[in-house]
Amino acid sequence: MAKTYRTAKGKMVDIHSMLNQNENVRAVGNMNVNARGDLIDSQNKTIESRTRQVQKQYRKQIRNTVHDDVVYSSKRDAQQKTASIDALQDNIKEEQPAQEQPQTVVKEPKVKEEPKVKEEPQAKGGLAAAIAKAREVKQEPLKSPRQLAKEQSGVKKI
Repeated sequence: MAKTYRTAKGKMVDIHSMLNQNENVRAVGNMNVNARGDLIDSQNKTIESRTRQVQKQYRKQIRNTVHDDVVYSSKRDAQQKTASIDALQDNIKEEQPAQEQPQTVVKEPKVKEEPKVKEEPQAKGGLAAAIAKAREVKQEPLKSPRQLAKEQSGVKKI
């Protein structure tokens, strides 16, 4: 449904039809895109569509792989490459040793365990480590030079 707007001079303008008419026109700026968002070259020919760009970015984020954005020159080339990759993956699966089936397990009698004392996990670093370290340190007031002299053993003054 096209929505029309009235200008200050009283003319009616249909924004949606105007957008559709000018979607292949170069957009203002230095990004080399048209109004739709497609990448374009100097002759205003589309290099890569907006949907293709979004799909590539989505695949990058979801699959987290580098090779997803490979563009093949033809369908036949793409099929050959994917077939060779599938064959390599099948070879890797065949080379993996089969898992041995577990033998019968003899159940041992249960032994009552003593209740364990919960230990606080050691903090690795940052603010949590500083707080944990502060709990362990016993703070004492600073001693005056006279108190330090009294604590020393040995000959004092003659």
